[in-house]
Amino acid sequence: MSDHSDYEVADVIVVGAGVLGTSVAHHLLTRGAGRVVVVEAGTSAAATSGAGAGFVGLWAAGYAHFLTETELALEQYGIDFYRSLAEADPTVECKVNGNLYLATTEEGWKSWVEPVVGHRLAPAGTREVSPAQVAEVTGGVVPAEAVFGGALHPGGIQISAGRATRALAARVAELGGELRERTRVTELLVSDGAVAGVRTDAGDIHAPKVVLACGAWTNELLAAVGWRVPLLRMVATRVVSPPSGVPGTMPTLMVPDLYGLWVREHRGGLTWGNGDGYAPSYEMGSAVGVTSRPGFPELVERLDKALVPKLRALVPAHDISMSWWLQGIPCMTPDRKFLAGPVPGVEGLHVLTGDNEAGVTHGPGLGRLLAEVVLDGGSDWVDPSSYRLDRFAPEDFATEKAVLEAMPARR
Repeated sequence: MSDHSDYEVADVIVVGAGVLGTSVAHHLLTRGAGRVVVVEAGTSAAATSGAGAGFVGLWAAGYAHFLTETELALEQYGIDFYRSLAEADPTVECKVNGNLYLATTEEGWKSWVEPVVGHRLAPAGTREVSPAQVAEVTGGVVPAEAVFGGALHPGGIQISAGRATRALAARVAELGGELRERTRVTELLVSDGAVAGVRTDAGDIHAPKVVLACGAWTNELLAAVGWRVPLLRMVATRVVSPPSGVPGTMPTLMVPDLYGLWVREHRGGLTWGNGDGYAPSYEMGSAVGVTSRPGFPELVERLDKALVPKLRALVPAHDISMSWWLQGIPCMTPDRKFLAGPVPGVEGLHVLTGDNEAGVTHGPGLGRLLAEVVLDGGSDWVDPSSYRLDRFAPEDFATEKAVLEAMPARR
């Protein structure tokens, strides 16, 4: 160890200032955690969180069968949290537009959308919508002849994911937390089986508790303590189209029979994407850089070829040209469950990762949950056991391809 004069001392260090890191820091501070320092290699929301599409919904209520009441509680907490955050900071751009699940075929209806209507966890106000009603609730963006039917969850919201993350970072500062941007953590400091802090390119910071909320870079830091979590780092693409008179009241469209297509309004235009714009990072060469988002135009070209003709049929009267696009690296897990909890064998070290492309939705709830685990050793709110790291051994799923092969299908 260095002399005391050579390092800072904190109570908790959070590595990563995306939506998960800023959320856990916020909840640590509201629970009186003491001095909380967030260390970020780039800037807040500059990586995957800022690339997020920003639609939040109750996915556990019929859309994703592998999610349970635990995730539903996190989802509802996230909706309520963002609505409250937007009341204090309108730049979050929160809209309560709902989520509209659409089927373009009878098979899509039976497989995907009909289960949403009658799901046992369906929120109040869930209703089936006819093709004519789809046209009505979308303001004519989706004409009746383009769909077989739909189901509406009225309480889903839309936010600016990047602005919400930056608003969370600002709230962390208001609560007395410290954000060190453009400061890269290069190593975990460990002593006698316990975490002692982090080494950064600007010097050491010591703390008895460290939370790794650094997504695609998690295993780089865990390697020093002999632990590894099974993560598939996926490159995901979002396209933004020019303004074309899309009404700001349009619900987020979820079209699972078009390879997971999603579409939402964005400043009078559309933003959209689906599985054609995704690829495992191991197929993309050096997808995971030090701080920046990836940039692979070949995925955009694939979207243009595979999705655009189908999207044009769904949205025939609005501009779907690619004004600009951006990519992030969501991290998937073998069972599509989050990784949130202590690292076995290293006292004081915790991990929050494995967002499974739902980090914006679940981020506030996961931040609260992990803050309770860090400070109290558990939670009286929701059961964190399904997110424990030791449900996998470090040697399980030795490659990212193995994680992909183990993941359950969406249905």
